[in-house]
Amino acid sequence: MLAIDHIVITTPDTEKERLSFTSRYGLQGKEGGAHPDWGTHNDLCFFDNRFYIEWLGVNDTLKAGKSENPLIRQMLQEPTGGTIQIALRTDAMDDFLEMYDRQGIEYEGPFPGSREQEDGSLLEWRMLFPAHPSVPLPFLIEWKGDNFPQDPVYINPLADTTVEYGTGLDRKTSAEVFRKMFGFPDDGSESFHLSNGQLFVTEQTSITTYLDHIML
Repeated sequence: MLAIDHIVITTPDTEKERLSFTSRYGLQGKEGGAHPDWGTHNDLCFFDNRFYIEWLGVNDTLKAGKSENPLIRQMLQEPTGGTIQIALRTDAMDDFLEMYDRQGIEYEGPFPGSREQEDGSLLEWRMLFPAHPSVPLPFLIEWKGDNFPQDPVYINPLADTTVEYGTGLDRKTSAEVFRKMFGFPDDGSESFHLSNGQLFVTEQTSITTYLDHIML
């Protein structure tokens, strides 16, 4: 089953945004690291239902501008910042690739990613971006190893994560596309149950995330 892995919030000052958020709600966050191939860096806030917030910023404009990663391209198109995307976690990305190829679904990737952690080890992952001509979609992520902090002080309690994913289009049409792209049950629903929360499609043009009493 898929999970809501993380949301991506773009900002020119990742540390400032992370500290503002964590101090407001009494949470613990931490610096992430740099992504040398993309010219970006991040700050992070983790929760014990295996969800986290990523504040993503640019530290090398030239390199970021040359990136082929769709997330970096999208980030550069949102100069004012804000929540731009969510990642759905899978441990079977090759199965999605096989399904997309079999059904003739377009996609970009998988794109390999990595960053050096505080202990010097390398954290690695893959990102896959299914594409549709009119419906915006989350991307898939698959981790190599565990991306969560070893120190439990950085893992905050959270019962559930709910995401309202605005496509700007008719909910029924968008939900049909989501079911096809992500293998959700073909039951006509406009909401989808994931291992750590709920995903809803809406007719808005924004992404809203609810973390218990917090709205992002």
